Amino acid sequence: MLFNRRLPSLVQTAYYYDSIGGFLYGIFYGLTLVLIPIVARKIGSSDFQMSFLSAIPFSGALFAFLWAHYSSERRKMPFLVLVKGIGRGMLFLMFFSFHPWTFLLTVFLFYFFEFAGSSAWGGIIQDIYPGEHRGKAMGYVQAEMLLAIILFSYIGGYLLSLGERSYTYVFPLGTVFGLLSLAFFRRIKVESDKKVEKRKRQFPLSRLREIFQKDRRFFRFSSIFFLFGFANLLTLALYPIFLVDNLKISMVVAGKLAALTSLFWLISTFFWAERIDRKNPLKALCTLFLFASFTPFLYFLATNIWFVVAASVCAGIVAGGFWLAWVGYITKIAPPNDVQVYWGIQFSLMGIRGAIAPFVGVGLMHLLGIRNVFLISSITAFLGFLLMSRFFNKNKQIVARSI
Repeated sequence: MLFNRRLPSLVQTAYYYDSIGGFLYGIFYGLTLVLIPIVARKIGSSDFQMSFLSAIPFSGALFAFLWAHYSSERRKMPFLVLVKGIGRGMLFLMFFSFHPWTFLLTVFLFYFFEFAGSSAWGGIIQDIYPGEHRGKAMGYVQAEMLLAIILFSYIGGYLLSLGERSYTYVFPLGTVFGLLSLAFFRRIKVESDKKVEKRKRQFPLSRLREIFQKDRRFFRFSSIFFLFGFANLLTLALYPIFLVDNLKISMVVAGKLAALTSLFWLISTFFWAERIDRKNPLKALCTLFLFASFTPFLYFLATNIWFVVAASVCAGIVAGGFWLAWVGYITKIAPPNDVQVYWGIQFSLMGIRGAIAPFVGVGLMHLLGIRNVFLISSITAFLGFLLMSRFFNKNKQIVARSI
């Protein structure tokens, strides 16, 4: 949309619709997803319910390997639009979500279907953007999405501060933009969808073991990533608890913090977009792992809102390159016919750690205190940085392997 002229003509049409969809998704994200944890705590969610909420986004990811197999035998774009459309439509149920458990159930239904289309998305991105332009195109789309998030997370925070139940109409309003986002993304032509023949095959549970056995590099990468991801998710439920219970922040301040994170997410996106195409994405991941370890450490030190401001800046810096580097590495090392399967494995592992880590974090909070859990998370994330740096030094050459 804004950066068409900075991309070659062969990807401009795909980028145009992708970027409009991304901007509309940013409006959806700013009005809904970014403020869900704060709203949950404000309406009376218990510590256990906050743990459950933190695990919910990964519930759909638990079945990602199954979804990846299912979508690989079908046209990717219709499958993605269908399941994500169902998921986003579930947020209209916020009209009736007055109790913490009905609120959590609505969020669960959304994420279950939203993640179902994620593996198909990985295959689409590989199809529409050549490897030498993929990081740049994705970075530009992400930048335009973030422009919307910065503005609408602030607006969302203001709208949600107007009344205790204001989320029951603000979230459905945001959902309209989420569905429009899919409508524009649907216009992208995916060439590989023209060649797909629908076939029914038995789901190969042994496929996961086969890939890990034959591609040991992918196994080692996934193991390190699992450790680092577990450290990050350990404190996911604790951040909103700390902000609401310890620092007593308002919805307006929560919106401003989300906007600040998105601003540095945007700046970081521009920094990493072209570099990831030219360099090994693993090098970027090493740097981002290091920055990620600072966020919980700043919460460990926090005695006032300014520590959280610094943590929000760190979180934005990490977010700007993290997804680009992760997608860039997986799409480069995966054999062309197995990209969706590789992504299915990654999302399934994310689902496992996401279903466990938040509960462990809250349990440790009651046992050791919330600040000590922040410190444990920081140290474990830093260990992930050391291991990924060692992995990078041994795997500087990126080659897609046939398995």
